[in-house]
Amino acid sequence: MFIMLWGHLTWHAAILLLQAEIARQEARLKMERENLEKEKSVLMGTASNQDNQDGALEITVSGEKYRCLRFSKAKK
Repeated sequence: MFIMLWGHLTWHAAILLLQAEIARQEARLKMERENLEKEKSVLMGTASNQDNQDGALEITVSGEKYRCLRFSKAKK
């Protein structure tokens, strides 16, 4: 937006505007990264196959237990 105004700004003012925009974007990216880290820690879980007679895979995510009766390995 301020790029169109550059003709009316001194080079120093233009640099200050660019630095402020960079600081805003860095702050936004930092918040996004922190939110993703929080989501990641919430979604981390464990899986085990504890002598289940039906062969179910038991998965625990955030304290919630799930049973998976069908699953396949990830494709390489």
